[in-house]
Amino acid sequence: MNGLLLKDFLVLTKQMKLFLILIPVMAITGGAPMASIAILIGAVLPMTAMAYDEQSKWDDLAVMMPYSRKNIILSKYVLGYLCMTGTAVLFVAVNMILSVSQHKTLGESLYVVMFAIVSGLLLIAINMPITFKFGTQKGRIVFIVFFGISAAVGSVMMDLIPSIPEKMISLLPAISVLSVLVLNVFSILVSFQIKHR
Repeated sequence: MNGLLLKDFLVLTKQMKLFLILIPVMAITGGAPMASIAILIGAVLPMTAMAYDEQSKWDDLAVMMPYSRKNIILSKYVLGYLCMTGTAVLFVAVNMILSVSQHKTLGESLYVVMFAIVSGLLLIAINMPITFKFGTQKGRIVFIVFFGISAAVGSVMMDLIPSIPEKMISLLPAISVLSVLVLNVFSILVSFQIKHR
């Protein structure tokens, strides 16, 4: 799987140099809203890698290589998880340094980023089986629709945070993360079934 991930990273780096520079810049300098967008973009990068695979007929070549279909599928999921995690860790690390030096608390910023991570995991869980089944063009439509819904829900959630009881707020991240993790396991299993047909 390491070879598959390296292949995807090299392809993305070659084709999207400027874009890949913008993601960490957004995470570092743009605050929580921009970091959230960068995290969601990270969740979409597997779909971009799959689009390049389609163009280069990689799937036909992969059949002749010592990679199982499960490894190929898992590598796309892991690519999304790594891109999202890297962006989130970068944002949190920079903001922790700033919070110490400027005596500020991360507060709501962490909830915004947590919502972006949950949204990104949800996007991966929904989008990947659709992309494996119907291709990247329909996968892009799902992303656009999902991005719009996420932005609307995120805006509403930010307004609701002050009115939610503290006990509920403390449980919400754990419940959300656990739910999307379970959904991702289910999504991976569905993708295995799709690619084995």
